[in-house]
Amino acid sequence: MFRYAELHCHSGFSFLDGASNPEDLVGRAKELGLAALAITDHDDLGGIPRFAHAARELSLPGIIGAELTLEDNSHLILLVQDLSGYRNLCTLITLARIERERGSPRVSYEQLFAHAGGLLALSGCHHGAIPAALARDDTMAARRLLKRFVEVFGSDFYLEVGNHFITQEALIVRQIIEMSSSTGVSWVVTNNVHYATSERRIVHDVLTCLKHKVTLANAGTRLRPNGSWYMKSPEEMTHLWRDNLIGIKNTLAIAERCQFRLGWLEPPLPSFTCNEEVAEYCGISATSSTVETASTDKTADMVQIECEGKLLPTAISYPGLLEQLVWSGAAKRYVDITEQHRKQLNHELNLINKLKLAPYFLIMWDIVRYARSNGIAVQGRGSAANSAVCYCLMITAVDPIGMDLLFERFLSEGRHEPPDIDLDIAHQEREQVLQYVYEKYGRAHAAMVCEVITYRGRSATRDAARVLGFSQEQADLLSREASHSEAYDAAMKLANGGLERLGFDINDHRVKMLIKVIAGLHQLPRHRSIHVGGFVLSGQPIGEIVPVESAAMEKRTVIQWDKDDIDLVGLIKIDLLGLGMLTMIQEGLRLVSQHRGLDIDIGRLNMADEQIYKMLQKADTVGVFQVESRAQMNILPKLKPVCFYDIIVSIAIVRPGPIQGNIIHPYLRRRRGEEEVIYLHPSLEPILKRTLGVPLFQEQGMKLAVTAAGFTASQADQLRKVMSHKRSKEKMAKLCGELSAGMKKNGFSELAIETITHQLQAFANYGFPESHAASFSLLVYASAYLKLYYPVEFCCAILNAQPMGFYSPASLIRDAVRHGVEVRPVDLAHSLWNCTLEPLEIIESGANSHGFAVRLGLRFVEGLGPTSQAALAVALQGGLFTSVEDVVSRSGLMPSDLKMLAKAGAFESLCPGRRQALWRVLSLLRPKRSMPLLEALIANASANVDDIEAEGGGEIDCLYEAPVALPSMTELEEVVADYRTMNLSTNKHPMAFYRDWAKSRTIHSCLALYNQEDGDDVIVAGGIICRQRPETAKGFVFLTLEDETGMANVIIKPKLFEIYRELVVTGSLIQVHGLLQLDQGVCNVIARHFELLPPLPSMSSMPDGVYLPARNFH
Repeated sequence: MFRYAELHCHSGFSFLDGASNPEDLVGRAKELGLAALAITDHDDLGGIPRFAHAARELSLPGIIGAELTLEDNSHLILLVQDLSGYRNLCTLITLARIERERGSPRVSYEQLFAHAGGLLALSGCHHGAIPAALARDDTMAARRLLKRFVEVFGSDFYLEVGNHFITQEALIVRQIIEMSSSTGVSWVVTNNVHYATSERRIVHDVLTCLKHKVTLANAGTRLRPNGSWYMKSPEEMTHLWRDNLIGIKNTLAIAERCQFRLGWLEPPLPSFTCNEEVAEYCGISATSSTVETASTDKTADMVQIECEGKLLPTAISYPGLLEQLVWSGAAKRYVDITEQHRKQLNHELNLINKLKLAPYFLIMWDIVRYARSNGIAVQGRGSAANSAVCYCLMITAVDPIGMDLLFERFLSEGRHEPPDIDLDIAHQEREQVLQYVYEKYGRAHAAMVCEVITYRGRSATRDAARVLGFSQEQADLLSREASHSEAYDAAMKLANGGLERLGFDINDHRVKMLIKVIAGLHQLPRHRSIHVGGFVLSGQPIGEIVPVESAAMEKRTVIQWDKDDIDLVGLIKIDLLGLGMLTMIQEGLRLVSQHRGLDIDIGRLNMADEQIYKMLQKADTVGVFQVESRAQMNILPKLKPVCFYDIIVSIAIVRPGPIQGNIIHPYLRRRRGEEEVIYLHPSLEPILKRTLGVPLFQEQGMKLAVTAAGFTASQADQLRKVMSHKRSKEKMAKLCGELSAGMKKNGFSELAIETITHQLQAFANYGFPESHAASFSLLVYASAYLKLYYPVEFCCAILNAQPMGFYSPASLIRDAVRHGVEVRPVDLAHSLWNCTLEPLEIIESGANSHGFAVRLGLRFVEGLGPTSQAALAVALQGGLFTSVEDVVSRSGLMPSDLKMLAKAGAFESLCPGRRQALWRVLSLLRPKRSMPLLEALIANASANVDDIEAEGGGEIDCLYEAPVALPSMTELEEVVADYRTMNLSTNKHPMAFYRDWAKSRTIHSCLALYNQEDGDDVIVAGGIICRQRPETAKGFVFLTLEDETGMANVIIKPKLFEIYRELVVTGSLIQVHGLLQLDQGVCNVIARHFELLPPLPSMSSMPDGVYLPARNFH
């Protein structure tokens, strides 16, 4: 029997140098019968959690390692033997990443030797220092290096050799074995694996080309000379080294010594300490005036107070302080604390203390306390909303006891992972909270989580096409065809008709290779980005648990593990997420308080306000959190929400899981009484009664699995994980098999089994937790409240909170105007950076009765960025501007900024007429000089200022005191200028100029569609403000059109989209011919034909026309 362990293997986490994912390498190693497998990616441990999990699942000894880059650019293989070795390897990679330029990790020999404990080293491939010296015929240097390594690593250093059928490699191998014989240093065989099977060589070649930015045809010697860098079986390796098997046998000896497994890690929680302010708030004090440290066992679980850089001991433990805060919060949350409240809170506190998680909850309480004490809106959501402790700590805002939420969805004794609390923070102030966490716990103990971006359809197609020598135009065509699918699905789509549609020869060798490469890139890591809000904390330096590197953003550090990979080691993760809606609500409440003297507590709103539910039933929800999308606007009139729980349902039901599980329509029919509420088994009624017999929430899926299939708590938790994990489809299929077997055993019918497994399997594409939906529903209600009762403040706040939400500022302004809000244009005599409220001088009967108008802020003028904002902030300290000269001399703005402001009409109060203002600005920018051509143009009173600016080459150096009469812009020209300079307009909607033309051709406005009959053939015209092509919609495309009267939804079938793709993707003002679909207040046009709107006669001087800003979603 042949035995061999592969000790040098690269996964996709050796970015652009490994062509297989960790799971595939483990699966192949098990299939080949390898004794063990080591993953040794370049200066990276990013793939280790996935590797360790896969190895454990298949009972394959998995060795953790890395190929380290040294300061002289040489490589060294390091394998972990024990816990100290793992910590040292993490530290070395952290040093390589943190202390060097991004993308060029290196460690010094001094750093390597200082952290060699617990590590076993191999001399490396031809990039290793010793083989490289031998390749230079510098035997003395090679021996000096060997001596140096052996002095540090001793018997833990091995000379590495390989056989890839290369003459030069064979010569070096011979010398290395001779060196081993003469020095007594052992040698070992590896195959330096870069892909699981030989068929994946082409994928590795393409990655190599991407790395070097060359095509395959021009790659030359950058590519490996043959395809032997695949994972070989013990039989193959033994045959290759049949003349001397010592190196093969040594692989087994090394594998025996490398016993460390990732599950050994038990990262401690950071200590929770109070500053003096928090200590006073909690009513705790130091037990003595003697300053002590927290190093003794006696004080390890006791709260300490930070004072002047020292830690003072207290007499209260972490559990004691947590209990104190919880019961104090319970007294505020509950008018009457019942036995049910006491029982649930005691149950949760007992479990938290048993799992030693009290510091974690105190840490989260402190972050929320800090944010609120600094006026920053914050709210917990996700599974934390299932916890009454979190509710009483003011972390979450949903009462889980009142809503009967499942605590085990958040925390249970059977779960072998820490709880996960997500905090939504007002997005414009989130960085302040992040930096507080960094400063409180130190950068050694806090870091952001990364997100591994994998190859998907478009990126794989584009990169593969580029490397294989297709033109840029061809690559664009191919990637567009691939759309937003997974890479493998894109390859199948191209192979099954897509290539022929685009005019490619499917029998061409290069085209065949393209399909193979795209499929081969499926889910391979492409690059890392920083996660939107994932944060890890540890009492042990994080750089000893997982490598840390500097993020692209200043003052950020990020770990090499993806957010989905950290549970295996028990790292505490918190999500500090920026949420624009919280910024909007916070700003809206501030404006209401400032201008109306009303302090509104959104936690105490009347949650049964009929007017708000009527507004939701009409889908009057532009700008309202979570329910403003086309899909939600289609659901709300059919759902007809009448209570808070209906909002929770509406949020959860429009998700990929319920959509693909065919849950939406049965629920709506049952809600309307058109279909009987049935339960597939009597035991399911208590679980599904609130949702009319269908599962809408993850918690229901967990309860259903326990009741129907006899799942254990651990199995139910596994179900929860795969319902919320991005790589879960395969795991969900396996669990559904277990679910089917359990239901069959419990007497469920075949129909019931098939229906339930289909519904739950669909949840792998994202099903919502009820607690998550409940948390979001509070923000839905609060934003709806502001929109209904304070529309002026709502409009101002949502504009200041941009970028956020579903609609552009232009569409938000149009909606506000339709609700009677006056929105005034940007004006340097009145505008600040942000939008502001101005009192209305006269409130006419029947007109705007809100008392205020919204003044647009300068922030919306194109080209004005942070530098301009800072300059204006300084200038405006001296008051608003009083003249054009005042702006030019005092604003500190660049000439390009001033010209853009003039074109945007921002000087209107100071110098009426945009052309006149631009001329005046230009005249003030530079001292006068002789320019005969300009003098001649000035003499012509009808001269166009745009021509004058062009003659001057962009910056005109002139100062003419004599006034010049320039023609005023037409109303349409001003609207076009608005969109070109601000992407919005407070003037007429562009479609208003088409209205007479449209009426003469029986083209309907968006609002007029509601006066037609279901099934009518209609033509509607408008500007595209939103395009959607959801992955779950099977190729259907959805457009939202806008005109001066409102919005209209257009549905495009896949085949029609292919015909009109260019027009739909690039067009703006269009007319749509189609079939009208009117159903319970929901209006859609099923498109049949599209045309661009022709330019109006008055637009002859504007060849580019006007383009409305559109937001596109996939």
